[in-house]
Amino acid sequence: MKKRVAAALLWFCAAWYAGAMVAYFLGVSVALGPILGTAAAAIVAGDPRGLIWGRPTSRTSSTAKPSTQPSAQPTA
Repeated sequence: MKKRVAAALLWFCAAWYAGAMVAYFLGVSVALGPILGTAAAAIVAGDPRGLIWGRPTSRTSSTAKPSTQPSAQPTA
């Protein structure tokens, strides 16, 4: 959880800075920086599709135990 919060904070700062640069060069409102920063931080922290942080895999009993059946490969 600490990594997620730290990543969200870094993305917030980076996107705010990038938004401020874009706003300066395009001559649009300076509010673009905080808006982009908040959006980037929310996407990184929330990770709605599980692409950044991944989802924990569940271990089933069949994958946790080694197989006790003999191998199907013939011996030469």
